[in-house]
Amino acid sequence: MLKFINTLMIITMLVGCSAQTETVNIKDEKSISDKEAKKKAQEHFIDGTIKELDNKFAEAILEYQDALKYDSSAGIHYALGKNYLVLNKLRSSLTHAKSAVLLEPKNPDYNFLLGRIYAAANQRDSAIAVYENLITFDSTNYQAYYNLGFLYEADKPMKALSVYNKLLDLLGPQWNVLVKIADLNERMGNVEETIKSVENLLELNPSNLDLEKILIESYLKAGKFEKAFEHLDETLAIYPDDENLIEYKASANIQTGKWKEGAEEYKKLIEENKISFESKLRIGLAFFTQSDKDSTLLETAKEIFNSIDKDTLDYQVKIYLGEIAARQNDDSAAVHNFKLASEMAAWNPQVWMRLGGMLFESRRYDEAVEEMKKAVLNFPDDFVINIYLGLSLSQENRHGEALQYLKKAVELQSDDLTALSALGFSLYQEDRGDEAIPYLEKALNLSPENITILGMLGLLYDNKDLFDKSDSIYTKALQVDPEDPSILNNFAYSLCERGIRLEEALEMVKKSVEAEPENSSYLDTIGWIYFQLGDYQKAKEYIQKAIEFDAGNATQYDHLAEVYMKLGEGEKALEAWREALKFEPDNKNILEKIEKGVL
Repeated sequence: MLKFINTLMIITMLVGCSAQTETVNIKDEKSISDKEAKKKAQEHFIDGTIKELDNKFAEAILEYQDALKYDSSAGIHYALGKNYLVLNKLRSSLTHAKSAVLLEPKNPDYNFLLGRIYAAANQRDSAIAVYENLITFDSTNYQAYYNLGFLYEADKPMKALSVYNKLLDLLGPQWNVLVKIADLNERMGNVEETIKSVENLLELNPSNLDLEKILIESYLKAGKFEKAFEHLDETLAIYPDDENLIEYKASANIQTGKWKEGAEEYKKLIEENKISFESKLRIGLAFFTQSDKDSTLLETAKEIFNSIDKDTLDYQVKIYLGEIAARQNDDSAAVHNFKLASEMAAWNPQVWMRLGGMLFESRRYDEAVEEMKKAVLNFPDDFVINIYLGLSLSQENRHGEALQYLKKAVELQSDDLTALSALGFSLYQEDRGDEAIPYLEKALNLSPENITILGMLGLLYDNKDLFDKSDSIYTKALQVDPEDPSILNNFAYSLCERGIRLEEALEMVKKSVEAEPENSSYLDTIGWIYFQLGDYQKAKEYIQKAIEFDAGNATQYDHLAEVYMKLGEGEKALEAWREALKFEPDNKNILEKIEKGVL
């Protein structure tokens, strides 16, 4: 009853303090005196307040509107604004709150209501402006400070912290304010400040487990491991099965270099299935990553992923098991796991790429072709899948098939060195040298000292009798690597075939033979140079040795036959040419030589 009487007294004051001295003119009523108008306004205002106290806000608004007809005081506008806000009629609420503040700019209640309305309407800047103004003339309005801090949080976290700290200065430690400060500091990465505010919170509520966890986590972030272990031991004594605490202890062990101890803690969580799959995966990944620095942890990572694998069909686990096997040089296990992953996640191109890479690196080219043909059906425009398929076919000497995928790879990444050089090589192997040259020249622009590309271009230019270009390329290659046996041999053979610089050619190929004494191509080249120099016995010796190491080469038999002819051993020459025809039965040049030899 006393509360109700006090409310009525306040109402009378609110309405009375803006009393008019002139008469009020109400539509459809006779003019009444100011005194009568004031009385009617108070009656309607009191009735409105009673209905408001009874939560009949719509009816209260009607009474306040009637009161406003007789008296346009700030208090009535304030009452209307407040009730419209309860009904979420923000536009009407804002209109009356503005009117109240306009009439009494320094009234804290009216300004506070206006700020609330702006905030409810998501007009954050306007709400901030109102609260900032309010605390200039009402510096102890704690709720205004709190609301202002809340509005600052999204875009101006530093200002929010300043406001909340001001509240602490005014009020001392307050739970809600400290929680806000702790949350903001954590979001902003202010670890030390987070620790300070959470420690204050724990003084107010020492048994709060969530706060204890935040504090432990902050200690770990700040590198205060001694304090972290102290709090962990105390809290785990009360909550020994809490998964977060166990994980924090594992993390603390790991961060202090105690990986084995950390692994034991993590295994508890994984084996008892107490943490989410994502957390398990994160733990396994941590050990896998750390194994780069400490290889002994690779087996621990394997144990963790094997444990996870028992309870999931997630392809990621298979990927990590595959990577671990690859690092342990267990190619079969790696491929097995990558294949399983590709079956589980056929939609994921990354899985197929890793499988293709593993098969290619382990030289299982036939399997790489099989798997990448599956992959390319799903991902026809994936560069990596096309390049692995093309390279694998090329390694299987299936250059004609490889061209389709290598060309696609070049279309997808026209400046990729591997794709350009591989396409050039396969075109060369298919006797399409003219097509190969532009790709290899582009590759050479990307890698001017690439011996492999220089060597291929040298051969192609030589085959097209572009000797200036081939000599220039070979010379450049030898500047890059003066001892490369293949370049030395090919350059020497080119000079020999043209009958020029034979002594220089001989010195080149001697280095090749010294590097690879059983290479039939090099032996044939040096033999043929000796032939050009007129040393037929040495020519015969080296070419026969070349045939011993590779008895299926028509050119070498042809060279041997020429040597026999110079030595006057015609029958042996014919026999050598006939051997050559076994490997190249349509070789017109050899057929003509046989005819001449018989005659």
